[in-house]
Amino acid sequence: MKNTLFFTLLAAASCMPGYAKQVATDKPNVLFILVDDLGYSDVSYMNYKSGIHTPNIDKLADTGVIFTNAYAACPVCSPTRASILTGKYPATLKLTCHIPGMGMEKYLNKLKKGKPLQEAYFRDHLPTGEITIAEELAEAGYDTGFFGKWHLAGEGSIHTKDGIVNADYHPDKQGFDINIGGNAYGQPKSYFSPYKSGTLNDGPDGEYLTDRLTTEAIDFMKSHNDDPFFCYLSYYTVHTPYRAPKGLVDDNDGNVYHAMINCLDNNVGRLVDYLTKNNLLENTLIVFYADNGGLQANPPLRARKGSLYEGGIRVPLFFSWKGHIKAGKQNSTPVTSVDMFPTLLDIANVNTDVKGIEGKSLAPVLLQGEALDERPLFWHFPHHRSEDGAMGAAVRKGEWKLIYEFEKDRYQLFNLNKDVSETTDLLSKYPKKAKELRKDLERWQKKIDAEMPLPNPDFQVNNK
Repeated sequence: MKNTLFFTLLAAASCMPGYAKQVATDKPNVLFILVDDLGYSDVSYMNYKSGIHTPNIDKLADTGVIFTNAYAACPVCSPTRASILTGKYPATLKLTCHIPGMGMEKYLNKLKKGKPLQEAYFRDHLPTGEITIAEELAEAGYDTGFFGKWHLAGEGSIHTKDGIVNADYHPDKQGFDINIGGNAYGQPKSYFSPYKSGTLNDGPDGEYLTDRLTTEAIDFMKSHNDDPFFCYLSYYTVHTPYRAPKGLVDDNDGNVYHAMINCLDNNVGRLVDYLTKNNLLENTLIVFYADNGGLQANPPLRARKGSLYEGGIRVPLFFSWKGHIKAGKQNSTPVTSVDMFPTLLDIANVNTDVKGIEGKSLAPVLLQGEALDERPLFWHFPHHRSEDGAMGAAVRKGEWKLIYEFEKDRYQLFNLNKDVSETTDLLSKYPKKAKELRKDLERWQKKIDAEMPLPNPDFQVNNK
């Protein structure tokens, strides 16, 4: 019998009558959906934006638990992706910035111009020595497939013809049996075939990438009807360049971004239809997630992708598993992308001896309705972006959030329960709370030996 784990929150299944025996003998399948640059309010179930229509996503979200305080561990993509795969914070991995397609040297020189500080050191790939979710599940007997954006395999992808910088860092070297579309690209060379990708064969001229990746994922699931599988579907959409089929653009009054979201929604519908028609939905845990805050506006949140304000790091997240997770629930527990690794393994009933995991399993929350103990969540982003609130670090604990900006040497304190838009800095009003959070942040940075930005020598010379 097959259980499908759309981020199988199965770990706490022992609490459910009549299910513990099944969990002990069966391995649930995992279907994990990751969307690139999808903002907190870019799904219509959040009801913050007009013109956004995601009926299939909304319907699926209604069948499970929506986390309203879900975060990415970084305001840009590559670090969050690494944190999902490993259960470790980006700063721990020394992978704190998106891997530059233009090349590392050119990127660093561009970003430090006119700045007092230069970018802190960061890696341009996910080291193969790091143990991933896929490797752990493969060891436990899973067939594993990766589809879509990887962006953890070297710098300088725009200078290649096919997105391959170093194939030794591709998904198939990190525990995935199949890799379709994953390479060094941070965005597609083309959303329409021919794709100019060394890891994705071209389809018919004009075939749309989002549709194609869904087809590949469904074909993978079809081919593993007798074995447990981990299907990691990592859409390139809705990252730039904004492109969508003309019919969908017309249907969305010419708004290409809305059309891309519309297409995403259609493809989520295709996935659910496949699971339903093949009697897999009740055995499937579905996780729907985004890798960082939206590049567009993110009402009611402040700022966008690249910022440590909420708009840069708070994202859509829900888990659905018919018959196992109570439908129609919202949960305000602050959770983050490092929690995915322990959650998946817990739900899949896989024991692990991987050291240094920093996330917490959400299985008890999802399956038993338990509450997680209050804990701090951390961000360390020593990198420049045009968006306000970059080049800094942050910590959230309970309702409180502290942001530190390296160049301005400035702290800001917000109460997110009362001020989700981060309009009122409460630092002077609550100095003790600010001090407590500052100590939490500094202890964590010291513990993981976080890379820090250094003075920019060019700035020093030019400003004498």
